[in-house]
Amino acid sequence: MKKVFFLLAVAIFTAMSFAQEREKALKQYRYWDNWFLQLQIGGQYTFSECQAYSSFSGKLSPTAALNVGKFFSPEVGTRFQIGGWTSKNNIVGALYNITYINANLDVLFNMSNIFRSYRENRGFNLIGILGVGFVHTFKNQNVFVSTQFEPQQHTLKSSNSGSIRLGLQADIRLSDAWSFNIEANGNLLRDDFNGQEKWKTYNDATLNFLAGFTYRFKNRGFALIDPADPILIQSLNERNNELRGEIQILNNQNKELREQLEGYKVRYENKQITETEKNTFVDNESALKDTVLISVIVFRTGKSTIETDQEFNLYTVAQYMMKYREKQVTIASYTDVKASTADINLQVSKKRAAAVIKVLSEKYNIPANRFIIINFSGNKQSVPINNIWNKISVYTFK
Repeated sequence: MKKVFFLLAVAIFTAMSFAQEREKALKQYRYWDNWFLQLQIGGQYTFSECQAYSSFSGKLSPTAALNVGKFFSPEVGTRFQIGGWTSKNNIVGALYNITYINANLDVLFNMSNIFRSYRENRGFNLIGILGVGFVHTFKNQNVFVSTQFEPQQHTLKSSNSGSIRLGLQADIRLSDAWSFNIEANGNLLRDDFNGQEKWKTYNDATLNFLAGFTYRFKNRGFALIDPADPILIQSLNERNNELRGEIQILNNQNKELREQLEGYKVRYENKQITETEKNTFVDNESALKDTVLISVIVFRTGKSTIETDQEFNLYTVAQYMMKYREKQVTIASYTDVKASTADINLQVSKKRAAAVIKVLSEKYNIPANRFIIINFSGNKQSVPINNIWNKISVYTFK
């Protein structure tokens, strides 16, 4: 028994470690994602004392289970199960039933995703099951045994037993939310599970065959993304911070110019401004009108998807454009010149610009006629000193 528990612990630890490595290529998900509910019903065969005195069909009994679970990654999940019903057993000369209830904690291994690449809409998944549980059997006072003399009534005591489970489940996809499952699992129990304890060197066991339906709650499935290079992320963040600093400087200059213009405006209206100051007012007003604001959106290699950490930059752009409705934005999309051919890089540039326009148009209601698009095929670099910094779109506002 100790060896079995040890192997169970090793298997769970290995699976969890594998899942953690795999999650590096998964888009971040939340705690309430990928939960499911299962309802199953089927039959059970019990291995216990006096096995040879009854037929296979004579030892079959009904069983059912309700499961609630969650997948932490495409490969590994867990479920909590409440199940039970009856177990049919044998004493020499008679068959009898015991009523029981079990609670199990199972680790689920999606073998299809472990040994093959993950596909969210795969039609068939083979799932391995490894778990531990607790089983309670209820007292039974109505067991009659036929002997050579006369029938005798026996009272079977209740029992509590730990269990170890091993099984397989075939999951057949019906839709995004529903699937049909067929499961077989074996459970190793203490010898007194069936109310008898005649050969202490042996354990009782049950073999369950179940079928049922699985419902997966919303926010189901896993979105795959390219693994990120930490060095690349650090360099891009540093460049991003530099550009934000430059933007802040420009904004401060913008604020100072506006304050100066407000002062000139008051004096001008009160006829307190000299001819020299009047010329200065005109020059500063022109400078304010031509003030440029620059923002940057960073992309992954070959991708046009806007990552979560870039949404703040888009929000800043949207606020600026909503405040200054007369201004237009020039979107200049660059690519890594070494990433691919010029034609492919040009298509990536177009997709990046389109992705930004879509967010600004649909989420912030910025009219499409306020965008000017410039796409580069990779032959022009925004940052010549470091090629990997060129996986960006630069947004210039005038």
